[in-house]
Amino acid sequence: MAVKKLAVIEIGNEWVAGVFTSSGLYATCLPRKSRREAIRAVSGDGMVESDEPNLREVLEAVCAVSKGEDHPALKRINLDFSGLTEKQKRVMEETLRIPRGKTATYGEVAKRAGVPGGARFVGNVMATNRLGPIVPCHRVVASNGMGGYGPGIGKKIEILTLEGAFAD
Repeated sequence: MAVKKLAVIEIGNEWVAGVFTSSGLYATCLPRKSRREAIRAVSGDGMVESDEPNLREVLEAVCAVSKGEDHPALKRINLDFSGLTEKQKRVMEETLRIPRGKTATYGEVAKRAGVPGGARFVGNVMATNRLGPIVPCHRVVASNGMGGYGPGIGKKIEILTLEGAFAD
């Protein structure tokens, strides 16, 4: 098993945590109100903490995405998909291809990922996405509306609005 290390940053009055392995970012979360909440959100209790500048930059990118913004580090972040099946990895990779300000339906992502008829499968992968918002599950929507979102539909709509997904 890969050695995991934890990084935590505060930006404004919010905290973001990330778990990293030698392969890259393993888990992260949307900004939280406290350091403790952020660490719990990534199951980081008891992990060795690192303050490496490159890890901080990744977490700054997480904050940017959660605010509907772009960040130069987004194109350089290595992701650790260990523990996922090949089919789950394809869904995550396809989700990464959805541009900021755009959405795709669960069914569209399934088809593009080589899982035709797998909209429910895509929904389950998004529901367990440990790499959001870097893997932008907020951009995956139902064919008849928003679909689900762990932090709540309001947060999904907020991020999509900030990204310009609902512009005329």
